[in-house]
Parts: sequence; structure tokens; C-alpha cells
Amino acid sequence: MSLDEGLELKHRDGLARIAKFHGVETPTLMPVVNPNLVVISPREMRANYGVQAIITNSYIIWKNRNLREKALEEGLHRMLDFDGLIMTDSGTFQSYVYGDVEITNSQIVSFQRDINSDIGTILDIFVEPDFTEDMVINAIKETAQRGKEALEYRGEMLLAGPVQGGIYPHLREEAAKIMTSIGFDYYPIGGVVPLMEDYRYREVVESIIHAKMYLDPSRPVHLFGGGHPMFFPLAVLLGVDFFDSASYVKYARDDRLLFPHGTRHLSEIKYVPYYSPVLEKYDLREIREMEKKERTAILARHNLYVSMREMSRIKQAIHEESMWEYAESRAREHPRLLEAYRAVLKYSRYLEKFESISRKSAFFYTGPESLKRPIVHRVKMRLRRFPRRSVVLSLPRPWSANLEKIPAGARVHTPFGLVPLELEDIYPVQQSEFPWNEEKMMVGEYESITREEFDIHKIKSVADYQFGKGAGEALFNGDVRIIKSKNTGKIRNIIVDREHVASMRAEDGFFTLRIHGAMRLHRKFKGRRLRVMVTDDSAEFNRTGKNVFAKFVLDMDPALRPGDEVLVVDSRNNLVAVGRTLLNRFEALHFQRGMCVKVREGVDNPKSSLVEM
Repeated sequence: MSLDEGLELKHRDGLARIAKFHGVETPTLMPVVNPNLVVISPREMRANYGVQAIITNSYIIWKNRNLREKALEEGLHRMLDFDGLIMTDSGTFQSYVYGDVEITNSQIVSFQRDINSDIGTILDIFVEPDFTEDMVINAIKETAQRGKEALEYRGEMLLAGPVQGGIYPHLREEAAKIMTSIGFDYYPIGGVVPLMEDYRYREVVESIIHAKMYLDPSRPVHLFGGGHPMFFPLAVLLGVDFFDSASYVKYARDDRLLFPHGTRHLSEIKYVPYYSPVLEKYDLREIREMEKKERTAILARHNLYVSMREMSRIKQAIHEESMWEYAESRAREHPRLLEAYRAVLKYSRYLEKFESISRKSAFFYTGPESLKRPIVHRVKMRLRRFPRRSVVLSLPRPWSANLEKIPAGARVHTPFGLVPLELEDIYPVQQSEFPWNEEKMMVGEYESITREEFDIHKIKSVADYQFGKGAGEALFNGDVRIIKSKNTGKIRNIIVDREHVASMRAEDGFFTLRIHGAMRLHRKFKGRRLRVMVTDDSAEFNRTGKNVFAKFVLDMDPALRPGDEVLVVDSRNNLVAVGRTLLNRFEALHFQRGMCVKVREGVDNPKSSLVEM
């Protein structure tokens, strides 16, 4: 059973997430530290490169008598001179490289506990790509049995339960289900090093996706051996939180340099393609002429710098909510990465569950794959709610502003399909950039409507798109007053029967619900629709305007996505608040830390009041 409450989510873009875990901000890289051969000290890693966590091998320490005694006497943190998070591997990879190891599962887990490792790892069975299904099944069963045993003697140490499965997606799923049911604190995805070495990135991403489908989303996911920076964006896009890497020093010993776009041998480089504060200090010829040990140290520092900087770029992309664009553009730097990215897009139906209704950044087209992203899948699915119409327009944005008369029932040609004119301002239809422009053109005869009639159609259509069919009629049934911005002329607030029902957001064209609007939708839709159900104890706070924390969520509409407007209800389905969810149902029922709903108004403290007409 897990000893830890898991991740605390700070920011997200789909499955990609910035989170806190025991003082470490994810996603992050754990450099591998070999205590027998330290090239860059852990202290220097932390001070000069911002390394927050490292990984070392407990089997290597155990096998060396001097190291073993020192670790038991001083503890791992003092021995390595590192005050950050330390994870230990168990010797599984050594068994893959050299054959059987001279230690049992119980011995190595107990040893990791005794040297005060923060995260210990069970001695799992490494699954190689050429294993048969039966061999993989047996490895999964044995790994699970060892994991159950390890829980008994891990003490207060967090325990990692690796997810194996080889190249068989259904067995990755089965392994993830089994390991999740046991209840580990941390989930590495194992057995991918041979795939990474052979550039079999498509099989790696499929291993990640099929494991993520069934792993507890509140727990960190670690990609064992996924340490090349060119693969980081794709893995983070799929929800990987931790990486470990010996590549920074392994490649340096071979005179190879890591760059975000690939690897180059020192002899091939005439002009350094990326800024490197390490290489800037030297002439390349000077580095080539150095003694092997000195040269390895310099190249290792460069490789570590590049790897850590790539993590910073990824975090910035998550913060800007442009992770899909970043991963997509980076995937084009190697044919095998592009193949893997295209494989990811085949899972858009699954990935859409984690996608917000809109983003801070616009939708940027970088190639034909862009129109297969999960958000595009969602747009096309939701457009099915609207009847086909005969009047089709093709004209530059802003569409309705370019029309002297508004065609009744018009649709507009967009890269996302034929979109009702009333949905012209929603994300990503309006907030998108493509390398082409539409020609102004009108097809067929049409009847026109007034701007006032168009505005009513618009608010009802946006509501139906955002909340479901029938929402527009429920929200805007009565004496409707539309308030527009004096500067832009865009719709801002909607008053119905002198009650502030909703506001239309300028940035994405969607509605922010007010409590009176929530009441209308609560009456319209039954069951779990648009609802987050909380414990009655939590409800008492939420009705006064306090936020909903994930650990108090009882149930949730499975159709809700992160960023959606939601109705917060108690266990008897009484409306207590309205707000915006940060999680989907799968996540909300697992997370024990952090917010689930950012409450805007509670029924006891409505911020909107009656409006004088």
C-alpha cells in the first residue's frame, strides 16, 4: 500500500504536467551517478545544473564492500554528498546486461531501505524485445509477486514498481493494472532501453500510452533509460514525469555530444549548433587534444547542461500550453521520431480526455499531423451536434464582421471542417494560425437575419457546443439582454430575467458560468451531467466559495475535461457551487493532493446579483 499522497499538480497541458513530488518539480531528469566512477559530483550537479534528483544503483553499492559499509554507516545522502531526492535501482538492468545478479529481491529492497534511499526499486524481471508472450506473462507475474513481498520490508521508503510488458501493448496494460492494484508510490516503465538504442521510438510511445491508460494518474511515471533529450518532448507529452540518464557521461566517454536534435561526434563538429556555456570556454581543437579523462569531464558537463536545458524548454511549453506544437515540431528532427508521433495521434480519442477546452496559446499548424491532434478530434465530434446547412461561406476573419448581412444558417469553411457561423469566436476555430488564407466568396442564395437575431443564435450555439445539446435554450430562455464590449463590440455578459447568467470570454469565445446560469443547467440536466459530486463535509465549505480539493470528490461526469465549467453538488445532488475543473474524472478519483475545482461562486456567496434593466 502506498505511503505517499502522490503528485501535487501545478500546471498542465493535456497529459503533460508540471507537478511537485517530494520537493522536486517535474518533469525532470535524474542523472545516473555511479559511485565507483563519479565524473560530475552530485553537489556540482545541484549547484551548477539545477539537478533536483539523482539515481544510483544499489546493487553496485552493495557489491562493493567498501561502498556498502560506507553507505550503511553514513547513509546514501551523505555518502554521495547530495541533499536532493535520491532514487536507487535494484540491479535489474545489470541482470539484463551481465546475467543473474548475486542478490535476492528481499535483500536488495532491505538494503535500499537501510541506506536511506528516498525511492527504492524492487528487483523486477527485465523483459527484452524478443521475449515471447508467455515469457512476458511469466515475468509480469514474478515481478508482481516480488512487489507484494517488498511492501512488507520497505519500511518508510517509497517503493517503485516497474511496469514491464515488452513490445506487447495488451501486456503493458495488464502489467499496469496489476502494479496499480498492488499500490506502489512510483511507477517506472521498464524494458525500453533496447528499443531506445535501436531507435524503435514508436514501440516506446505505445508502451508509455498503454501503461498510462491504467496507472494511477496521481503517481509519478518514470521512463527507465529514456535519457536522450531528443525523446523528452514526446515522452512528456504522454505524461512521463521522471527520466534517468547515464547518456551524459556514457556518450562523453565516446567523444559524443548530446544536442536537442540528436548526437554528434566531436570530430564532426566545426560549429557548435547550440549555445553551451561549457564549450564556450574552449576552442574545439583544444578539447580534441586534451587527455581522455579531462575531455570526458568537459563533454559530460556539456551533455548534462543540454539535457537539463531541454527540460526547461519543455516546462515553458507546458506553462504556455503549447506542448503539442513543441513536441510536433521536435518530432520532425528525426524520421523515427515522426513515425512515433504519428503513432501517438492514433490514440487521439484517449488523449482527448485530458485536453482542456482551450489553451493560452493559439493552435499553430506545423504540418498535416496538426489536424489529427486530440483537440481537432473533439471539434469534429462536437460539430455533429449541429444540423447540416446549405449556405457555405469562405471568407477572411473576422467572418461575421466582413458581412453586410448575416446569412441565416451559414457555415464557414475552416481547416477544422464546416463550422456554423455562430461559433466563429471559439477555440481553436478563431485562435489558430495556418500558412494559407481564405478567399472571400459566397455560395448560393440566402436569407439574412439581423445582428440581434444572430447574437441570440450565437450564444445558444456556443452553449450547446460547450455544455451539450439543449444548454443554450436552458440558459437563455426568458428576457435576454446581451451586453457588449464598448471597445471591441464583442459579447461580454448575458443577463436573463435580470440575472447574470454567463460571461463570454474574450480569449477563447467560451462561457464562464455564473451561479444563476449553473442553477439553470442544474435544472435542465439530470444525473451526473456537468457535475462534480463532493462529500457533504466539503460541500459546506464549497457553498461559501471555497475550492474543491480532489480528495473530497465522490464522483464526476465522465464527459468533463480539464478546464470545463462544472456544477459542484453534494451527495444528494444539491447544487452548492460553480467553477472550473482542473482534472477529468479518472484523475479526480485518484488524486489525494491539490485542487479539483477552482470555485467561482458558491450558492451562499453569489458574486453576481440582480441587474437593473
